[in-house]
Amino acid sequence: MPATSLPFTARASHAVASLAIALMAMSAFSLVWTGNAEAQEKLSIPSLDKDANGAPVMIDAYLFRAANAQEPTPAVVFMHGCNGMFSRKGTIDRRELDWAHRFNAQGYAVLMVDSFTSRGQGSECAKGGPVRPWEERPRDAYGALRYLQSIPGIRPDRIALMGWSHGGGTTLFAIGPKSPGRTQDAMAAPDFVAAVAFYPGWCNARAQGANWSTKIPLLLLTGAEDVWTKAAPCDAFVKDVTAQGAPITFRIYQGAYHDFDYPNLPVRSRPEFTNPKTHVVPITGTQPEARDDAIKRVTEFLATAFGK
Repeated sequence: MPATSLPFTARASHAVASLAIALMAMSAFSLVWTGNAEAQEKLSIPSLDKDANGAPVMIDAYLFRAANAQEPTPAVVFMHGCNGMFSRKGTIDRRELDWAHRFNAQGYAVLMVDSFTSRGQGSECAKGGPVRPWEERPRDAYGALRYLQSIPGIRPDRIALMGWSHGGGTTLFAIGPKSPGRTQDAMAAPDFVAAVAFYPGWCNARAQGANWSTKIPLLLLTGAEDVWTKAAPCDAFVKDVTAQGAPITFRIYQGAYHDFDYPNLPVRSRPEFTNPKTHVVPITGTQPEARDDAIKRVTEFLATAFGK
């Protein structure tokens, strides 16, 4: 559905201006060149999450600006999966880089949020962990939103949220009615204009609650063969909430496993991520047709949301 412009009220303008001063004082960055990407800025930004002393938790984030932008651009906040944002070699995951390069070429900035390394947390794929998709990570997402709204070159009313797996579940929690990120004070400025969730965890009525809904347009994409974040309970959940008016576009890809949009990832079992309770062994890998269709759908969905 087309997005309409969200003009700032005087209160919103004052809130964003005040936040900008605080964020600029707190953020530190370094420039890193990443091949085909535009200049990547490694940042330290405040989450809406608080530490034991009530101070904002500082999280790492990576900003990729749109190529050759002549005016403020839309932006997309990325929320990584349960294995974190980095490969074993310490480089940013190829899936996130692939999408970032694609969005940069389309005229959008990307801010990748590192919820795990910032807190000294490794993978949560097998046994879970303390960085929860319903608590800390929605606050990270909204901290990223507020940071983007505070800096030059970004359209504050044209920012989307996008997550994969653990980050996809985070997306559902973040835009839902009980989101710890969508506080009254935090909502003085514009909200996310759209959201995308790939094979999200916790996509079921039990996790999200019977009264889950959202006004933020959501594109939800998952694989029929995914044994890690299963399609059936997600399908039932989506049918219930869309019947109540939630603006969700849902697609289940036949023959697709977890990580189907990953570039050139062979399909294989992942015993290192076996669930110790259910003993389910995840299967991950690219499904080329699903990947191609997802790229097309996400491109069109964001173009509509951003009014392009």
